[in-house]
Amino acid sequence: MSKIQYLIGVDGGGTGTRICIAGLDGVEMIRSDGGASALGQGIDKAWLNISLAIKAGFTALGIDPPDFAQCAVGLGMSGVHNPVWAEEFKQKNLGFAKIVVETDGFSTLLGATNGQHGGIIAIGTGSIGEAWLPDGQRLEVGGWGFPTSDEGSGAFLGLKAINHVQRVIDGRRPLTDFGRKLLSITGQTKTEIFNWMGQMKQGECASLSPVVMEFAGTDQYARAFLQDAGQEIEVIGKALRANNPDLPLAICGGGLSEALRPFIPAEFLASTIRAQKDSCAGALILIYQAI
Repeated sequence: MSKIQYLIGVDGGGTGTRICIAGLDGVEMIRSDGGASALGQGIDKAWLNISLAIKAGFTALGIDPPDFAQCAVGLGMSGVHNPVWAEEFKQKNLGFAKIVVETDGFSTLLGATNGQHGGIIAIGTGSIGEAWLPDGQRLEVGGWGFPTSDEGSGAFLGLKAINHVQRVIDGRRPLTDFGRKLLSITGQTKTEIFNWMGQMKQGECASLSPVVMEFAGTDQYARAFLQDAGQEIEVIGKALRANNPDLPLAICGGGLSEALRPFIPAEFLASTIRAQKDSCAGALILIYQAI
């Protein structure tokens, strides 16, 4: 442990990677970001984008190149629920003195509660509900991954959007400005849409969610998709609180989670709290506690 001079928090998701660098006191010195690092998109790709983001952060601090052997890293990663991916990811450590790998949901929880017990519903490219109870018990709801889970997330909205495109093309729904905007992205013909779907991973799917938000006020289908997302968020929260009705619960995850707040059932929303910090800060707390 004596070689360690820097602590690094990593928030690795399906759309991008965020890192923060701190000294041994855990106080952030700088942040940087990079490409996607969800494990489902490839272990080597994840480590490449993480390393590039870390190097960019150190370069901004005037340290180029950094010595990874002097760094301990806490990683909150999308895809860690898959034990095969998680083990391969750990085995491919790029030479860091210590790594602690957790779900991005747990790093989000640590950030939201500033390292204390409580619960979160993390809404971003994907989604998950997590709780950390005073007795040490941890609960998880959702988080099964794309395309079968991620309820209430950007990818969830994207799947509804691409299904809407299919229905419009078939004539099962009317073509509106909402559909026209989606078709401008996915392609106008069945062949083009199939090609787009063939390249569609979690991040590409979630990229359609801003279009859903854009038409929330004018299109009944877009609005219904957002209401579905809000109800899914409530369902996750109720499951977390099933045996812990007084559990402090934060809805967090950045821009999308904020944009969805008007569509979350009001009574449930009023029972939640605001997150104190983000997932990147939570990953830093993770490694600080480990050290």
